[in-house]
Amino acid sequence: MPGGVAQVAPEEPKVSFAAGGSFLGDLRAEVDARLSVGHARLRGSIELYAKAPIAIGLVAASWAVLVFVRPGWAGVALSLAGIGLGVTLVAFCVQHDANHGSYFRRRGGNHLVGWTSDLVLGISSYAWRVKHNVAHHTYTNVDGYDDDIAQVPFARLAPSQPTRTWYRFQHVYMWALYSLMALRWQLFGDALYFRRGSIGMSPLRFPEGWSRAGLLLGKAFFLTWALAVPMLVYPWWQVVAAFVGLSMAMSVVMAVTFQLAHVVEEASFASAQDLGADARTWAAHQVETTVDFCPRNKVLTWGLGGLNFQIEHHLFPRLPHTLYPLIAPIVERHCVRHGVRYTTQPSLRAALGSHFRYLRELGRAGLRAELEMG
Repeated sequence: MPGGVAQVAPEEPKVSFAAGGSFLGDLRAEVDARLSVGHARLRGSIELYAKAPIAIGLVAASWAVLVFVRPGWAGVALSLAGIGLGVTLVAFCVQHDANHGSYFRRRGGNHLVGWTSDLVLGISSYAWRVKHNVAHHTYTNVDGYDDDIAQVPFARLAPSQPTRTWYRFQHVYMWALYSLMALRWQLFGDALYFRRGSIGMSPLRFPEGWSRAGLLLGKAFFLTWALAVPMLVYPWWQVVAAFVGLSMAMSVVMAVTFQLAHVVEEASFASAQDLGADARTWAAHQVETTVDFCPRNKVLTWGLGGLNFQIEHHLFPRLPHTLYPLIAPIVERHCVRHGVRYTTQPSLRAALGSHFRYLRELGRAGLRAELEMG
């Protein structure tokens, strides 16, 4: 949570953010005032609720056609595309908001909708809330705490991480690694986190009670609909190929969306030592480690669940994503007023270029001169 302190082992430095500051207080006051005018909050909630049946219905209908109708190759391709699109919409527009607490006032209702992560994506919503809500949102781009930038020894994503010779090619091979992200989570990633007992420096305990039941039943349900039942209808190798292909496609979209917001030239990074020497407010840290991209592209905004407005999301994670375009001008105005750097990439091409250049330059930095010159 804002202003929180990580629960870490005694030998690890503690990370905290400076208290006070008028930036977030002034910003929240104006955002609340804007959302109280007319029916802004209600419209945003209705738009949010409307996406869930579209996303889940698309997955269910496409799967039913594949299993019960058994169409020709053209129908199979169309159905697989429908599943892929539906699963991606669930990831960005349903489970993400629910697991942030944006759907309902009560935690139980949000967790129930957030369970779509387990059922449809095959990713534990319980572990996701620790990885994403705590490790990433509280400690964005803080090396050692934000697990999203912890890709050593495969890649160097933060300046404080050690250099390796092979990182000079990370701007080339990382795109292939991105495609494996969902498969890792679905098959063994959650188990590795539970075995380790932490995500970054944030503790992760194996759940009890209903949370444990949700974890185990959700994984079983996902593997049943995604693999077991289709294997009763189609050859196993076709099912596995389709499963891997769809997971890889979803992975690239998810990974690139998050990387374009945080792992780019314009975003700042920090270590625990940096924050200890120069304490900053949580809100300013969130803005300056995050970048918006393609804010004018309404189709992209709809499909990505507003996550091209990542600055607004990090400052107001419990607001429905359908409200981010409405509050973005307010956020930008307050950033300018309080001297907080607010960065927007105007196009997807510009955002991808910034990410590519950042990977290349960070991969080359620290190498011997003859290697850097290539």
